[in-house]
Amino acid sequence: MARSPIATAKTAAKNETATAKTAATGEIAVFESREKEPKQFAIAGYTSIRNFGNGKLEWHVPEDDADRFAKHHHVTIGRVIRKRD
Repeated sequence: MARSPIATAKTAAKNETATAKTAATGEIAVFESREKEPKQFAIAGYTSIRNFGNGKLEWHVPEDDADRFAKHHHVTIGRVIRKRD
């Protein structure tokens, strides 16, 4: 299902705001896919970043929004996990 340009613009604006907050505080939570993923996808309004070293996807989420992100279906079932340093 294709996303509308308005929804895409809202998501982009939200990601920019989150990135600005993250840059200000410097605190981010990193989540990653448990397995290699063939296609990138967004979760809770955050677009994924491909880690070409291991083929997994990563999401960089501001720490203050990590709890909401962790409630997403893909995280609760274990498809996406919080990356430990």
